Amino acid sequence: MGRDRWNTSESFEVPLTPLVDIIFILIVFFLVATTFYSEERDLKVHLPEGTEGEVIAREEKQYVINVRESGVVVVGKRILSMSELEGELTHVNRDRNAKVEIRGDTSAKHGTIMAVMNLCKRCGIANYALTQRIVRDVQ
Repeated sequence: MGRDRWNTSESFEVPLTPLVDIIFILIVFFLVATTFYSEERDLKVHLPEGTEGEVIAREEKQYVINVRESGVVVVGKRILSMSELEGELTHVNRDRNAKVEIRGDTSAKHGTIMAVMNLCKRCGIANYALTQRIVRDVQ
C-alpha cells in the first residue's frame, strides 16, 4: 500500500498565471520608479532650420531659455520678465561652468533674442549658445 503511493507518476506543474502576473507587476513598477531623461522643450517654440552647425551636447547643468514667437521668455515652464530672467541668470552664474542654451522661435523678434543674449553677458555668463534645428540634405 505504501509502495503504490510512491510509484504513481504524478506530474508537478508550476502555475504560470501567477508568474506572468508578477512579471507584469515588476515591469510596471520599474517603469513608474524610473525617471526618464527629458530635454527641456517648449512645444510653442519652432526653431529655425539650418544645414550647418554642431549638435549641442545635453548636460545636466545646462540652463535653457525659450523665446516664443510673441516675445515671451519661458524657463522651465515658467514665464519670466526680463528682470526676473536677470535674477535667474545671476543665480546661474554662481556656477562658473554654467552653460545657457537660448532657443528662439523662427518668428520671434531678433531684438528679444538679442536682449536675452545681452542679459547673459551682463550677468557674466560667457558660455551660451543659440539653438537651431539642423536639417541634413538626404541624397
